[in-house]
Amino acid sequence: MIVALVMLVLLTMLAVSAINLSTTNLKIVGNMQAQKYMDAAAQEAIEKAMSSSGTFTSPAQTTVTTTMGNVTVSQAVCLGGQVAKGYSAVVTNIIPQDNTWEIIATTDPDPLTGATSTIHQGVQMRMLAGNCPAPPP
Repeated sequence: MIVALVMLVLLTMLAVSAINLSTTNLKIVGNMQAQKYMDAAAQEAIEKAMSSSGTFTSPAQTTVTTTMGNVTVSQAVCLGGQVAKGYSAVVTNIIPQDNTWEIIATTDPDPLTGATSTIHQGVQMRMLAGNCPAPPP
């Protein structure tokens, strides 16, 4: 009878530890899903921002409402530009340049898990000369 009681206690402890382990794994997976959800929201906001030419001329950050929540998109920063290949420098203000920009999107915290995401996206865009101010120091 004592052996049966000890075995019952051991089996109960094994079951409790298995439940705790599975609960921890579920929390980990839930947090990873929330993080991927926030990454997708930030990427969606960047795609929306890149589809508007105002993003590259606006001096302020904007808030983009996505299907997954609000995302703050910072002012696009021009990292540099060069004359596009195949053009000559006859008239300097109408020569196309290949400008390299950086856009940063930061999501609002997820109300359930507190997960946030910040994505830095580089983009190269052909624009007329003079649209790429000097990058900040």
